[in-house]
Formats: sequence, C-alpha cells, structure tokens
Amino acid sequence: MAIYTLVKLKNMTPLHIGTGKENYDFSALDLQSDTLSAALAAMKVQNGENGDLEEFLNSFTISSAFPFVGDRYFLPKPQGKMSVTISDGEEYASRKKLKKIKYIEVGLWNDLVAGKEVSVKERQLQDKFLLSIKDDDFRMPYKAQVNQRVTIPREEGIDADPFFFEWVYFHPDSGLYCLLDTQESQRDDLIRLFKQLGEFGVGTDKNIGGGKFDVEMRKLSLPEIEDSDSQLLLSLFIPAQEEVELLNLHDSCYDLLQRGGYIAGSQEMDFRHLRKKSVYMFNVGSVFKTTGRLNGKVVNLRPHWNEELLHPVFRSGKPFVIPIKLKR
Repeated sequence: MAIYTLVKLKNMTPLHIGTGKENYDFSALDLQSDTLSAALAAMKVQNGENGDLEEFLNSFTISSAFPFVGDRYFLPKPQGKMSVTISDGEEYASRKKLKKIKYIEVGLWNDLVAGKEVSVKERQLQDKFLLSIKDDDFRMPYKAQVNQRVTIPREEGIDADPFFFEWVYFHPDSGLYCLLDTQESQRDDLIRLFKQLGEFGVGTDKNIGGGKFDVEMRKLSLPEIEDSDSQLLLSLFIPAQEEVELLNLHDSCYDLLQRGGYIAGSQEMDFRHLRKKSVYMFNVGSVFKTTGRLNGKVVNLRPHWNEELLHPVFRSGKPFVIPIKLKR
C-alpha cells in the first residue's frame, strides 16, 4: 500500500467558493488543488517569507479537497464507465442512480481502481455518495443554503441593495480533507501553513468568519497496483508541452475545467479587482491511458496590467495521480 499524508480540515465554518463570476447565489462545492496550493503560498507571503514562490509550488503536490464523515473518507469517481452493479435494483433506474455518483468511499474505491467488478445494494447509494456498506443512518457531510443579504452604500440617500448569497454548511463530524505528496523535511512546514490558513480562512467572506477550520494530520493508505494501465487525477493538471502526447487522449476519459477569476488573494488591495488570465486544466477524476510519469507545470496567470507593479499570479498544475487498472 502507498501511504499519503492526509490533511483533515475539521470544524469548518460556512464556506462559499466563488466560481469566477459575480453570482453569489451559487457556491462551488469543490475546493480545488490550485486554490489550496495558492492559498498556502499566500500564507508564506503574509509571513514575510518572500522566497521563490514558483519553486515552492513546484516542491510538492496536493490533491483537491474531498469530503469526510467522521473517519469515513470519500474519493472522486473515475471518469468513464464504472464496473458497478446494483444487485437489488431495476437496471434502468440503477444506471441513472450510478450516473449521479460523484464520490466513493475509500474501501470500495480501492476495489474499483484495482479493476475489480463490484456489486452493491441500492441503499449504499446516497445521493452523490456511494458507501462501502449499507448505512441507513448516513448523513450528508454538508448542505447548501441561500441567504438574503444587503449591500450598504457608502453614500447617503442611496437604498441598500439586496442580493442572495449561498453558504455551504458542514455537519459537526464532517468536513473536507486533502492529500499531500512531499518530502518528509517539508511536511511540517506545509502543515504549519495549513494551520495558519485555517485561522485566516478560505473562500469568500473570510473577514466575517467564512471558511475557517482546524487541522488534523492523518495517514491514508491506497493500493499500489502492480499491473496498472492508467492514471487517475486527484487534482487539477496542466501538462507540460512534452507530456501532451504521453497522455494518449484518444483512449483516455477526461474533463476540462476553465480556471480564472479575480486576484482575490493578493496582499495589495489595488490588485484585487483585476482578473487573472484564464487557463484550462484537466479536471479531478480524469483517467489517462498511460503509465508514464506526469509532472505538470506551474503557470503565471498575471494579467496584462502594469507589469512593473503587479506581482506574478502563480497557479499550480502539478498532478496528484494514482496508478489504477480499470476495465473498459
């Protein structure tokens, strides 16, 4: 088994993850790897640790954040057809339910990525979650709720402007976690930055307590598959030019995600209204029909605006990949 550092984000306060658009009535549910790594880099800058941030981002890989409930951890469903059957369900209805699945509990996930055929009971499917065992008491780790708020104008005589804002609320024993792959010598430093980030918060409205969390470090064992034939993404990924052909895209199952948005994490207030350049990344759950080493790259999304004043805006596209064997 391969053992990874698991960073548990516990006791999380309500979270709003922007989508890069000004639609506050909708929060993304995915806290992506590039957001997490950039937030850790921002903590270094805030501490006055002004080393080479590009070198820092190249020194580790991090997964996107996935849900947990107590000590039950969930990983993303691989792209493509799953080797799963529902033993007590009608075939057409079962296929529809399986299509909705987004996360699979680790024990069952381990079997699937090893190429095994899995049979489950209908009650193991709970909305977007596929459980390892039947559990009628299973509770969703989070729920979204839209609240009405108002913008108070700074000028007198102008009415307050109402708008809607969606928060994601986590149950007390639930939250998000991510996986780290780094040198032993750097792990403690990254955990220190995570703890600082937990006090600072992630997402929108950190100044009123949004997105704060406590940190707990664990280990997670995932299978090492000797006869693997593919690789599964647990993060976002930007391939280096020389890696594109290696991905064997014709035989792979993948999804692309556009990343951009405002430079909200800048230490300079004057820069926060600026939009980063956009870039497309391979999304979490993408499966590449290759066993070659994938390194990815860090890109600078600094917009074309007074480049003498504006700092670089780095985003990590380094992949967190797991070797797998899937039946096609």
